[in-house]
Amino acid sequence: MARKRATKISTQGELLYGIQPVLAALRHRKRQLYELFIKKNTDHSGRLNELRMLAEKFRIPVREMPVNKFSEICPDAVHQGVALRCGMLRFSSISEIPQLAEDSLSLIVALDQIEDPHNLGAILRTCGFFNVNAVVVSKDHSCGLTPVVSKTSAGVAEWLPVISVINLTRFLQQQKSKGYWVVGLAEESSENINELVWDRPLILVMGNEGRGIRPLIRRQCDWIFSISGNPEVSSLNVSNAASIALYHFNTLSNSS
Repeated sequence: MARKRATKISTQGELLYGIQPVLAALRHRKRQLYELFIKKNTDHSGRLNELRMLAEKFRIPVREMPVNKFSEICPDAVHQGVALRCGMLRFSSISEIPQLAEDSLSLIVALDQIEDPHNLGAILRTCGFFNVNAVVVSKDHSCGLTPVVSKTSAGVAEWLPVISVINLTRFLQQQKSKGYWVVGLAEESSENINELVWDRPLILVMGNEGRGIRPLIRRQCDWIFSISGNPEVSSLNVSNAASIALYHFNTLSNSS
């Protein structure tokens, strides 16, 4: 009985896994942190050493576990021998959207009902890489900030402002009144992304994996563009399309 109690894992909160997501969670502390698990007999160098030091700094218990125990608590997950028992990651406040300065080229990505956590995580990773200021998601028919999202984002979900809004149409209207220009990405548009000139703050709107951008949201777009490619392929995955679009914006920003 004593042995069972010694290996029992608390069910409090949720389990975040993978070196980069756990490291980001410890660095940014946007959620409650309960207990860190590290695989037994791992070295204490590099990022694993930083994990241990951060846990010690913030007084988070560290527990070493055999690899078979990791397989029990993180089934079918690429955990890399690291997991963190923690509270749920909350969405950021709308107040975290940056205030526009003169000559600002701020960029926000608005996601209209993205439901697949792998797609959301991949988009967040790309947004973090290209220095997007914030990501806004619709509250309904959108996945939350789950451990899968954090893992797929390589930890970007732990620090990039991700804001959930009840009414995405109203949000876009409000931001347009503040000086943002809204552009949407839709495969059927005859306007190509290469025609875009980025000379003002932008909100890039991307739609659901199957339905695309809803009509009410589409009406808020000042311009709708597409990414040209082989017509034999119906469309790109939304996360791949986000990567191409944000790379293009990054190129425009660097050339201005």
